[in-house]
Amino acid sequence: MDTTAKPFQGRKLLVMIGCLYLVQGLPVGLAFQAYPVLLRDGGASLELISLVPLASLPWVFKVLWASLVENHWSARLGRRRSWILPMQTALALSLAGMAVLPFTAGNAPALLALVAVASLVSATQDIATDGLASERLHGTGLAHVNTVQVAGFMIGMLAGGPLAMVGIGALGHLPTLLGLAAMVLLCGLPVALWREPDPPQGGTPEPASLRAFFRRPGALPLLALGMCATMGGAVSFGVAKLFLIDAGWSLDAVGTLSGTGNTLMIVAGCAIAGVMVVRFGALSTLVLGGGLVGISSLLWAVLAMDPSLASLGAVWGLATASGLGIGVCTVASYTLLMGFAQRGRQPGTDYSAFQGLQTLGEIVVMAATTALAARAGYAAALVIGLILALALLAMVVRLRNPGFTPTALTDGY
Repeated sequence: MDTTAKPFQGRKLLVMIGCLYLVQGLPVGLAFQAYPVLLRDGGASLELISLVPLASLPWVFKVLWASLVENHWSARLGRRRSWILPMQTALALSLAGMAVLPFTAGNAPALLALVAVASLVSATQDIATDGLASERLHGTGLAHVNTVQVAGFMIGMLAGGPLAMVGIGALGHLPTLLGLAAMVLLCGLPVALWREPDPPQGGTPEPASLRAFFRRPGALPLLALGMCATMGGAVSFGVAKLFLIDAGWSLDAVGTLSGTGNTLMIVAGCAIAGVMVVRFGALSTLVLGGGLVGISSLLWAVLAMDPSLASLGAVWGLATASGLGIGVCTVASYTLLMGFAQRGRQPGTDYSAFQGLQTLGEIVVMAATTALAARAGYAAALVIGLILALALLAMVVRLRNPGFTPTALTDGY
């Protein structure tokens, strides 16, 4: 962990950062799971609801203002707290604004604007949080914080999505969304009470820039690896659900499979990866994750070619395997990318570039494979997940070759 911190201080830092990652998942869960259902129930048109996923765009484009977050801060508050605290407050206020607006067709534009604001401030907070984690946690601490990052974000998505819908159905939208706003403020309390040390490098760091990321040796090979690590899982996670709907599964059954078989297994995969990265390194862990994603993608394609094979046990088994693979790949790739970012002079900007382009890759491959499924069938689309997993494994082998890249690129990971 932090080379200058005592173990207890390192654990407190992990808990604080984990709380920040958790609340970042709330607006994503709202936008992708709760909002479409709630707005449709309130009478909003499908055309308007189709705009809801656009609220996630700040997560793709956050790299464009990452250097701003890196370069400007208040010395009184600290480099990272200067951004985290205002963004936490803005997120709580946007959720409170949603609480006082009923989910009706007339309020839909205002509600969409509020979820877009929530996504924007969460993505901006993420830049500062990633920079904080890169600066303060080292060695095994990187594996721990990336396990916490992915698991916390997924739990936040569950809280903002399925759990929010259950709460709204049982208690009403006002107390449920006010409860989410209170959760944000509570999770921000450790940061408010924390006194941020000076940047580890001391003095004023050199100005960060996106151009410096692309010029940094080793950045592009790692970017390609990181994108393949998450795009393969995005295919099996997304296309398989569409296949099951067309195979006659009910919305409730697919929703249960998505929430339990995929999302909770992703969290379990994070825990597995956290242990494996410490013991065997991130590259070796990626072999396990890529293997799970590749094999499950191949077997999903087999089911798509013969839907009669899609028994309850087979589907749940594949959902479990793909969820575990996604969790393992995500934590391992994030650990590798954060380790590379922290060895540079602009960790927040570099890591935001990695994550933003990863997210863009997932969106592009999901759109492309959905279009491919419409033209060539689900089996052809699901095979893309296998191809991406094989590409990931090939990149791992290549990065292990000492002649390919500087030793510092993968040392300890």
